[in-house]
Order: sequence, then C-alpha cells, then structure tokens
Amino acid sequence: MTRSCPRWFPHRLPHRFLHRFPHRFPRRSFAAVSGAALLLALALGGCSFTRPPPVKATFLLAPTFPEKVAKTQPGALRVGIVNVAGPFRDRSFVVRVGDLRYETDYYHEYVTPPAPMIAEATSRALSRAHVFAHVAAPGTPGQADYVLDGFVTALYADQRARGACKAVIVISYYLSQADTGSGVPFWSQDYRRDTPCTSDSAESFASALNTGLSEILAKLSTDLASAELPKAQ
Repeated sequence: MTRSCPRWFPHRLPHRFLHRFPHRFPRRSFAAVSGAALLLALALGGCSFTRPPPVKATFLLAPTFPEKVAKTQPGALRVGIVNVAGPFRDRSFVVRVGDLRYETDYYHEYVTPPAPMIAEATSRALSRAHVFAHVAAPGTPGQADYVLDGFVTALYADQRARGACKAVIVISYYLSQADTGSGVPFWSQDYRRDTPCTSDSAESFASALNTGLSEILAKLSTDLASAELPKAQ
C-alpha cells in the first residue's frame, strides 16, 4: 500500500499543469529570491520557519440501529473480539484505486481505529433490537451463554471507476457457546455491502460506509433472531 492523495483532494494537480512550474530556478535567481525571502521574514518578525501541522478531518462510524426483532432469543450474549484485516485496521481511510493497488489517506481518518467502533456498534445494535434477553458490550464483565466474534476483511473506498465511488465493507460473524471453552463457532455468516457514494468526497464515503454498516447490522439481527441455537449450558 502506498500513501498518497485520493481523488477527493483538490490539491492533486493534473499532469498537464506540471510543466508550468519549473523544476528549479537558475542558480543566481534562486539565491536572490532566497535572500529576499529571508530578509522579509526577519523584518516581519514572529514568523516561524517550521510548517504548521496539516489539519486532519476525523469521522465516526455511527450506524443507524435496527428495529426490534419479532423473536428474542433466550440467554445472554457477549460481543467478544472484532478484528480488522491488517491493511484496513489503522485510522487512516483506505482507497482502492486499482485491482491490486490501495492508497492510505493521510488527511482523512476515523476518530479511533475501526475495530472497537464496529464491536461497539454491533453490541448496541443487537441490544436495541432485543435479539437476546441480554447483550453485554465488549470488555464488560459478567456471565454469558453465547459469544459473538467478528472479522472485517474489507473496509475501503472503491475509486477504481472515476465518478463512481463505493464504500465497501465485508464482515464475518461467528457465534459460539461461552461455557464450552473451545471457542468453536456453531454459527457463522458473511456480510458484504458495496454502497454507492453521492460524490468522491470523504464525507460522502463516510456516510455511505455508515449506511452499509447499518444494513449489515440489521441483517445480522434478523439472522441471529431466527437461528436455531443450542441450549445454554
């Protein structure tokens, strides 16, 4: 993965403009301009030779939670560990610009790494939908009959087609019994959403990503509510 500016950056200049900017000044002209600039900076005073740090825009994963399901499963569920695949687990947005080429966006990022946000959103969605009699948030103490883990295999902005950005999110969930200690899941399901963005902006990508995550959590809720579960031990 490389670190560069995705299409939503206005300061990316097309190649046809690059010839307008000379690679370097002639040696004498450069010295004269540099000296004049230095004298001006000293005359003004209070100016710093260091650049101010770039301003980053931060975004939150805040999906809409589903409605209450028709049937509530007995027992208690604990949302366990939600991991994110290596290329997508950091805070920076990831942009797919080719079949095998991805770029990280230095200027737009998540408020926190996505894994804890997705785990928290999963817990709150299942609790709001009353999928189980009780749903414990990640990291909270207490007994549980079932444990739900997750793995995010994709989380990026697909910009391979110009003007047709999509927010891609792929999550696999695994449900196991808490008391067995084996951690072997008896139920699993994969979810994928490719949600079109309204524009190539980072704001549009974040909104589309939240829409996709909302749809996944709604489907997860109905799937778990209708699943045949082994009796809690």
